[in-house]
Amino acid sequence: MKTNKNYLYIIKNVKSPELILVYNVSNNNFILLDKNKMIINDNYISNFELHYITEHDFNLVYTYNNNKYKKPITIVFSSKNHENPLLFNIYTKNNNSYQILKSNCENILCSTHYVKTKTSKVNTFNKKSAYVFYLSYKNLLPCRIRLNNDLFNVLGYTKTPNILNNQKNKNNQSDDYNITCDVNRDLHNSYKVKYTNKCKYINFKDNIYNNKLEDCSIIKKKYGLLNRIPKISEIFTQLLKKNTLVKAGKVNRKLNKIKNKLDDKLGDNETREYNDKLKNTITPEYKEVLGTVLEDFSNLDDDKKTAQEYKKLLKKLYENSKEYKLLGKYKMCKGVKLTNVCNIENVVECQDKCNQIHDCAHLSYDRKKKVCKLFNTCKTMKNDYNHMSYSKKSILRNNGYNLYNSYLLHQNTPIPEMPLFIRIMMFICGTVIVIILSILFFRLFKILIKFILCFYYDTCYSPTELLNIFLFKDAEVQKRYI
Repeated sequence: MKTNKNYLYIIKNVKSPELILVYNVSNNNFILLDKNKMIINDNYISNFELHYITEHDFNLVYTYNNNKYKKPITIVFSSKNHENPLLFNIYTKNNNSYQILKSNCENILCSTHYVKTKTSKVNTFNKKSAYVFYLSYKNLLPCRIRLNNDLFNVLGYTKTPNILNNQKNKNNQSDDYNITCDVNRDLHNSYKVKYTNKCKYINFKDNIYNNKLEDCSIIKKKYGLLNRIPKISEIFTQLLKKNTLVKAGKVNRKLNKIKNKLDDKLGDNETREYNDKLKNTITPEYKEVLGTVLEDFSNLDDDKKTAQEYKKLLKKLYENSKEYKLLGKYKMCKGVKLTNVCNIENVVECQDKCNQIHDCAHLSYDRKKKVCKLFNTCKTMKNDYNHMSYSKKSILRNNGYNLYNSYLLHQNTPIPEMPLFIRIMMFICGTVIVIILSILFFRLFKILIKFILCFYYDTCYSPTELLNIFLFKDAEVQKRYI
């Protein structure tokens, strides 16, 4: 069941919207005060809650000296239609009589002043602007509607308070998206809304488009005033993309910092050339590996951290980046395992171990346990946060292009495997070829046997009579020949 929120409201007069209604606790009277002025006197209360009692009776609830107080008021609404933006008259009770609040403004350019009261009976709605008040949220709420089951914010508009609808929602009789919104010119995007009277308020029904949205848009487009709110799944997708970009930026900064440090100490034209090659060829995923390896090298003792070793490392990184491709950053291979190698500091060392074994075509590196797992085949991948898996791009490439190793690795299954449709087509074609060849070989074999028997039994005749067929058309063939 829905619960009614007790929102904080500001009360304004139609004739002077720049003034807000303020209650003076000490004098028990009301003032219309400039909304841009700061209230430093605690006796002046400008923020109220409205608690429903009956259809016209409410409690004006305010906070004073950290305690809540209530002042009974009677409200006469401009309409009983809950969907309209509700304007109203305010009556306060004084002994046994009622007094209606009235602004003393002559026009819209009005200064701070005490609100007049006039003794009156609670009658029908008084349409004179001096008596007409309306509500505004202390903390503005967006005009949020639903169309085609998607949520949108209406640009330039804020939700209009409607205390009767709030009570209706409390009884679970209305939807949150059957609302009224009013244009708020204090918003930066309110310039997109036309300056016409019909665009001051728009009533919205749940999942029903209001044509006023197009009419009130200065660009005259159906969705010109609508800003779609992304769904939770879309928000998480965008968050992951943003995190990936942020992480990539951090990796690049870290990598550049390490490279600059090593280049300043060990670099020359050759190392710069290799760094340029790596920059232009390695994949974004391999940059993280490059950063880790260079950081490990940077932490070595000075006697091991030489220019020659630095060049060898860059060359190895360049060759390995061309030789291997990433199968899955958080994936582990499942297939024919060759061996596990422990105490491997990084992926590059794991790739070197794979190159030392002729049957190795795939690897999974556990960066937490520092274990290198080498595989002959990688049929499927298993989700594992601690693993990253690589596969050789070509069986020809192993420490360079090596035909001997390619011959030893020719039985490895490539990643991904050959599609099932192509395999079936190849099986059918192969079967047809075998049948055709079998028939041809059978015919040739049969001719050969007849030829041998012909010589063995001396029943072979020179086919001279065949010439008679061409010379004498009446001649007939008397014997059969092979």
